[in-house]
Amino acid sequence: MISNLTRNSNYIISNSTFCLKSYQHRDKIHTTILDKYGKSTSPYKPLKIIRDTCRLHGSSYDASKYQARGFFGENKHKLPIMVAYDFGDPCILFPLFSPYSPQNIWISLNPIINISEDGDKTLVTFVDNTEISLDINMKSFNQQYVRAAMYYKYLLLQRNSIL
Repeated sequence: MISNLTRNSNYIISNSTFCLKSYQHRDKIHTTILDKYGKSTSPYKPLKIIRDTCRLHGSSYDASKYQARGFFGENKHKLPIMVAYDFGDPCILFPLFSPYSPQNIWISLNPIINISEDGDKTLVTFVDNTEISLDINMKSFNQQYVRAAMYYKYLLLQRNSIL
């Protein structure tokens, strides 16, 4: 366990969230949370935090997946999802691996300011210059990032068309 970090049992995802990264402690999956306030941990899996955030905002994880599939198509996997509108701005997270995988990492679209290659890994820089090295090649990361950016733009255009 990461003992020197703040423990947060009631974390709510917002546009201040940078990423949710799972880790194993004994026989359970927990989450390391990286956001603009620093690092903390949650005793829950990333997907539970996502489900709880969706529910808090009057939706569900399944409804968010359904909405994304409506844009990308039924056969797509590892789709970005919108967990909330944070002050009118869609809060989009995208998975690097299967959302159900214990190794999955959820990345928030909005705070990313740079993506670079780090050998066979990808280095992501967030708005506060925090960096995280991810065990995924840059091509795969970029594919997920572009999908999330397309979805973000689509949601903004949808919102603007009804205002």
